[in-house]
Amino acid sequence: MVVGVVNAAAMVVFAVALCWRIDRIRRERAGLQALAMTVAVATMTLAFVVTNPHVRDWLDTTAFTGAGRVLFYCLLAIGVAALVVVFFFGAAEEGRQRRAGMEAIPLVIAMIGLNVAMLATPTPVRTRNVSEWTVQHVGFALFFVIAGIYLIYALGACVLSIGRYVGLADGYLRHSLITLLTGLALVGVGSLIQTVFVVSAGLDLFSLPVLLKIAGVVSSIGAVLFLLGISYPMLRARWLKLRYDIRHRRHYRELKPLWELTTSALPEVVLPARTGARVAGSINLMYQRRIIEVRDALTQLSPYLPDDFDGRPISDQAGLMREAVDAYRVAGGSSGAVREVLGGAADDLDADAEPLLRLSRELGRRGLPGPARLRHNAA
Repeated sequence: MVVGVVNAAAMVVFAVALCWRIDRIRRERAGLQALAMTVAVATMTLAFVVTNPHVRDWLDTTAFTGAGRVLFYCLLAIGVAALVVVFFFGAAEEGRQRRAGMEAIPLVIAMIGLNVAMLATPTPVRTRNVSEWTVQHVGFALFFVIAGIYLIYALGACVLSIGRYVGLADGYLRHSLITLLTGLALVGVGSLIQTVFVVSAGLDLFSLPVLLKIAGVVSSIGAVLFLLGISYPMLRARWLKLRYDIRHRRHYRELKPLWELTTSALPEVVLPARTGARVAGSINLMYQRRIIEVRDALTQLSPYLPDDFDGRPISDQAGLMREAVDAYRVAGGSSGAVREVLGGAADDLDADAEPLLRLSRELGRRGLPGPARLRHNAA
């Protein structure tokens, strides 16, 4: 029951992660690590799909008995090999790049061995669970020994590689890597325990069925931690984007009084409307455009604002801004040298918008005169 729940949850998480990875590759220029991570997520998603009894039965009927089990472990091996490439690859380390490419050799050997071992297993035994009786069949035991050894090797390589980055990371990334490392290590330990049981029982050295239960529990805990580690950055990125979207949507509305006041006198600063397909993240684009338009207008209005405008109380700034708009209309344009007005405290977008938002909120509280009244004042 627990394994079924973990498998179902894993399939959902990996499916969502796969969609996210494909979207990121579509948006950004994909490198080897991005492609390897996408391959890892895709193959692990399919691996958990194969665990579905209906899918497994269909594969066994369509191909050969045991095909579902072979495909599951082959997909799992490809996924883990891709993770090795992800964590072993270094853009500035040519030796490690070549080392990552060599992962194809043990992977191909393991996949060939899995298929040969399954075909060498008696048909009635191929779909049985690991037990004291089934491991007496050489092909069956060899299948799980090959699968176990490869997973131990590849997961160990991942753990060692991730360990190199843990010391360099901090914040949420460090916690994510530690969780991922712990999960992979536990899955590797689970594979090791199961392999020990298969070898010991198959060779009649000793037989401890409790090892299979321990291996199942350890692997399940490791799988959960692995899922948390691999999905946390994705979930955090989506959460931050949602927060930014909500804040920028609110700030976009709050900038409206200042934007309407300035663009009513300088309509030429309004950027042309975008045409064509809807742009992803359009609220951020609209927010940036509004800031650019307001700042362009303030620059042209700056000759009509006092030199100490930025240091004036917010109530004075609101009155002076209206007077500047009226003066601009009367003059029919700028006169004198322009300068930056209400500069942000930092270089990021939110800091740049903060003084504009304070002024716009004050204008909103006072009530913004409509374009008709503005034209009347200018006359």
